[in-house]
Amino acid sequence: MKLKSLIENFNEETKVGKAEKVAFLQEVSKFNEYGSTIYRTEDLKRVSKAITELVNRAEKITLQETDEWFDEVTVKRNMKAIKEGAKQFDKAVSEVSKLQQRLESLYEEIGHNLSRYYEIK
Repeated sequence: MKLKSLIENFNEETKVGKAEKVAFLQEVSKFNEYGSTIYRTEDLKRVSKAITELVNRAEKITLQETDEWFDEVTVKRNMKAIKEGAKQFDKAVSEVSKLQQRLESLYEEIGHNLSRYYEIK
């Protein structure tokens, strides 16, 4: 087999078809649509704050009601567990927020570099 025929075979195998190019260009033009999924950190922070406030109110109200309805020792133990869960939740949201910022930065970098070569709407 000659080198020329090897190169021609390689070039034929690696060529991208016209339909594939059109599909690719349509997909890359929609790159910014991924942003709605990528940028979502504020919702997590808002939810975490709401949960913390809810837990604090639950503790206050429930402890006021212990005299009449609940066993005080059990309620305090349960409230402590709930507060600990809320703290862990908030900590996890903070970690996710840091990763979210990294994710957003990478997304923007990819978009910037793609926009050098292709039109992104």
